[in-house]
Amino acid sequence: MIYIKLDGKDRLLRYDINSVTRIEELFGGKSLITMLSNPAYFGFSLIRALLWGGLRHREKGLTLDRTGILMQEYLDAGGSLGDISDKVMEALTEAGIFKTTKENEPEEDDEGLN
Repeated sequence: MIYIKLDGKDRLLRYDINSVTRIEELFGGKSLITMLSNPAYFGFSLIRALLWGGLRHREKGLTLDRTGILMQEYLDAGGSLGDISDKVMEALTEAGIFKTTKENEPEEDDEGLN
């Protein structure tokens, strides 16, 4: 489980299909995988949306504006956007949202060489 300290509280970042879908809907249905793999999309609004999506499981009424305020307070306390991004990416990875299947990996031959 991945936590981030915001507003003096340790908050769990949790992602599932519904939270990722909500994030994608904010960006007109654009795939989260596409956005994360393209630096042109990785700005303040995406980071805020990702944080919002990961916090909503415990705070159903959380708004994007409130999430932005939490981010600003985090930055004012000495944190960085990189710290937030790292936590979000850890939580997304832990959730298994971007797992690859074994069949996509190259097979090794008998000597451990491809």
